[in-house]
Amino acid sequence: MMRTDQTFIISFFIRKKKNQPEVANLYTRITVNGRRLEISLKRTLPVEQWLPDAGRVAGFSKEVIQLNSKIDQTRALLYKAFDELQREGKLVTSQSVKARYLGTDVKHKSLQDLINYHNTNMKSVLKKGTLKNYYTTGKYLEDYLLTNYRTSEYF
Repeated sequence: MMRTDQTFIISFFIRKKKNQPEVANLYTRITVNGRRLEISLKRTLPVEQWLPDAGRVAGFSKEVIQLNSKIDQTRALLYKAFDELQREGKLVTSQSVKARYLGTDVKHKSLQDLINYHNTNMKSVLKKGTLKNYYTTGKYLEDYLLTNYRTSEYF
């Protein structure tokens, strides 16, 4: 049996809205080694339906079933994120679990990265004239993004 000295807790709670005290927003709290972090699930529910001990919504209506399903799904995805970080040998913090859950920890490739990768790998395969066309296409894409979107962020 493998021992771990890390603690990982997921809990769900509500916060009443200031302007509507009978309605509340649903949140989850991630705690790793005593460090807490909260994430809004962007769902609202009537305060009287919340079961704080169970961390669930009471009832059997379609909306209640969907809310409880969202809670279960969020819990599963957070555990998955925690397990993935541990398996990869990365530092596991509440912030890193949140980033993995939200998908913000993975650096995505830009269009420019993909074009450069292609041109570098195909340099020995393609003829000089064909490769020139790929360089020109890259330049056209960059100009298009700058002209129409005023950014080269995607590029």
